[in-house]
Amino acid sequence: MPDEPDAQLLRRFAEAHLPLADAQFVAQVSARLSAAPLLRIGALWSVPGIILRGLRSGIGAPLRLKSAGLMAAAAAVVTLWVSFA
Repeated sequence: MPDEPDAQLLRRFAEAHLPLADAQFVAQVSARLSAAPLLRIGALWSVPGIILRGLRSGIGAPLRLKSAGLMAAAAAVVTLWVSFA
């Protein structure tokens, strides 16, 4: 193995340090961004929909258990006891 640097390796190293974004690339990205709609109606409904689905699964999952009624009654009793104590 020679100690001198490889010419192809030096060329690839020099190419790796060139700037990546040229004027044509920046123009294409800018054109795509300006043509894309900023806000869609589906996006407005997605966030509240996800929140409601999370609440529904968070409330509904424990109720599917066998002793869900007993746990709900116990939670209500403890809540009332703590609030009046």
